[in-house]
Amino acid sequence: MSSGLRWIATEYELGYTFTLCEGIEPRELLVRMGAKLEHIHELTSDAVAELQMWPEDGHLGDLDFLDWEDEALVARLTEAGFLSHPEVIVRAGAVSGWAYAIEDVSTSATAFLPALSRGTRAYTVFRSANGERQIGYARDGQVLAYYEPGMPHLGGVGAKEGVPGFVYSGQGLADVAFLRFLEREHGIYIVWEDTRAPLPTAAFAQANC
Repeated sequence: MSSGLRWIATEYELGYTFTLCEGIEPRELLVRMGAKLEHIHELTSDAVAELQMWPEDGHLGDLDFLDWEDEALVARLTEAGFLSHPEVIVRAGAVSGWAYAIEDVSTSATAFLPALSRGTRAYTVFRSANGERQIGYARDGQVLAYYEPGMPHLGGVGAKEGVPGFVYSGQGLADVAFLRFLEREHGIYIVWEDTRAPLPTAAFAQANC
């Protein structure tokens, strides 16, 4: 799969949230979302997928990524909330002076745009399982835009002004258009294979959507 950002819309068919924060590190991004630094662990995308599909009555031995006999590791992951069936798991990485976060299905990051943009700027794009699409932009702790492109009657923060530099023609999917805008506007390219590797990851008990 080629680099870029538009692949995100295809990879996460059931919905996703993609967030960019300029000039901070991935772990700082997760901390701004409410994670404790000591509870951030590096997990692969496959490990996260296992955790998300793990049944409530599942045994630790069902998790292929985990050596359940490693009591110290099990204790650390338990304390961090990964083994308590968290509603949200967020993985974060770095690219070209930005930190990014990817959520599968959930939209936790959108609730933290003020914190994420403190002293910097942040973008987010969200697509739900039922096809709802929203984009957001915040700077210096203030949300300047959060709305659904192409749906002016629904309103939203900054819906009239829009995200600076982004124009949605109504052709194609709005979230894909916004990902294309981020590629072009900021030269953001993330290699799909890089996101499969271990990345700083945090678990959250409740979704913020």
